[in-house]
Amino acid sequence: MCILLGLVTVSYDNPDMAKFEGLPKVNSTWLPFGSGGLEYFFSDPDLQVVPCGSALVRSPAAAWVDGVLTALPTKERSFITVYDPAPDCIHNQNTLPLTLVCIIFFSIFVQMAEGLHFGIVPYISRPALGVVSGMVGAGGNTGALIAGQFIVSSKSPLDDGFIRLGWIIIVVSLIMHGIYFPEEGGILLPKGLGFDPQLVKPAKGQKGADEVDFSKGQKSSTATV
Repeated sequence: MCILLGLVTVSYDNPDMAKFEGLPKVNSTWLPFGSGGLEYFFSDPDLQVVPCGSALVRSPAAAWVDGVLTALPTKERSFITVYDPAPDCIHNQNTLPLTLVCIIFFSIFVQMAEGLHFGIVPYISRPALGVVSGMVGAGGNTGALIAGQFIVSSKSPLDDGFIRLGWIIIVVSLIMHGIYFPEEGGILLPKGLGFDPQLVKPAKGQKGADEVDFSKGQKSSTATV
């Protein structure tokens, strides 16, 4: 889904592209909601934007419509979003619906993957169940930090970053085929191979907190008044 999300916009121009670096700003337009399709054109240098970019600005009293200076339907000094009207820009492609579909399915698959990961946590090391759970949880935060700093970042187009992230997820997920439990087996290997990948072996009969029988503990005495 990361790859598909990136492919939605990768063929369109965005303000972070190298070909726009160093170019002067361009005249911007504004298409207000409920304006009847009128497109207001701003030639004021203070309202110009970078190629294929946009900006949140304070609106003037009037702008150009088909070569005629026309009053804006908004109150003067209101916040409006102006943008480059070039047809190849991402913000002129109406990609929002498809993007939302990708994000929704991405979120569903993320929750499924998290459930699968935490589902095998008790089998990794029952005596260290809390430690393993903490490591798995911290791994998600670590991955988010790495992805936000080095993979999907403002240093390169975001759609390219999501495509790279998708391929990295696919490749890294392949190592799950190497997980092996002596009593259960693994994805590729059957059980009973006589190999235990756990480096620190639990003591014989040692159990985790999820299997401790607390009913056999010492009963506390109660005082009778």
